[in-house]
Amino acid sequence: MSSDTPRDYGADEECTTTESFADHGLDDGSVLISRTYNRIAADGEPAFEPTPEFFDTLEAAFIWAYIGSIDEPGVPPHVEAAIEDAREFTRQKFADNSDPDLRTNVIPTFYQQVAGFHCAYRD
Repeated sequence: MSSDTPRDYGADEECTTTESFADHGLDDGSVLISRTYNRIAADGEPAFEPTPEFFDTLEAAFIWAYIGSIDEPGVPPHVEAAIEDAREFTRQKFADNSDPDLRTNVIPTFYQQVAGFHCAYRD
């Protein structure tokens, strides 16, 4: 995962996917990858399926991983928007790939997109 890909955030600041959530008190967002996977894996051996149900599970797991990793209540609207857009991007990217690895491909791709959209959407 190329977690230090710079995103255009502003003239004085650089936003990277690793530090995208630092404004929410999460200095290393990669923890969200492992916590998302662990939430999905809690119900047994997880596998990727390009279905709406899988993406519902992925989104919910990420939201709970996010909520459990920060010290503020709820999910801000710009984070919700980033999650929704990342979900669609990830769905499209893996629509024709029937066997990507959840831990090393799907969740990291989803996180990179959430973080990138978050960099673009945050105030």
